[in-house]
Amino acid sequence: MSSNQYLLILACSQRKLNNQELLPAIERYDGGSFRVLRKIQRNQKYQNNIKTLILSAKYGLIEASTLIADYEQRINQQRAKELNSQVLKNLKKYLNQDNYSDIYIDLGNDYSSAIKGIEDLFPPEQIIFAQGRIGERLKQLKLWLEEKSTGIESEI
Repeated sequence: MSSNQYLLILACSQRKLNNQELLPAIERYDGGSFRVLRKIQRNQKYQNNIKTLILSAKYGLIEASTLIADYEQRINQQRAKELNSQVLKNLKKYLNQDNYSDIYIDLGNDYSSAIKGIEDLFPPEQIIFAQGRIGERLKQLKLWLEEKSTGIESEI
């Protein structure tokens, strides 16, 4: 059932580019996951078969290209629960647009309530959750991105 289309969901990062302009979310956020993603894109290893969505404490689930302002808002359990229905609604929209082979999710524990119910939208065996400490998670993300972009299998 491989469609060669993949979905990547990343948590926003506290580290952001601080300027007054609206920027695409992928450029605004400057945490480790975004640096890994941008580096792979720059190295031309990245193809357009990976749809990147970002779970933002302020904006909810947005596309990487969504223009956003600089802001300061941290996620907490209350905010994650508030975002849940909007996040699932948006996810359903994306899942209806494309048949994704798998979804890679790299979110911290505080975001778990925001995606509660994702298993009802997508087969659980095709959902990959990043595991471990930040260094391990960044390595997993890099390997997954390279594998899905190039089609070359790697050990995750």
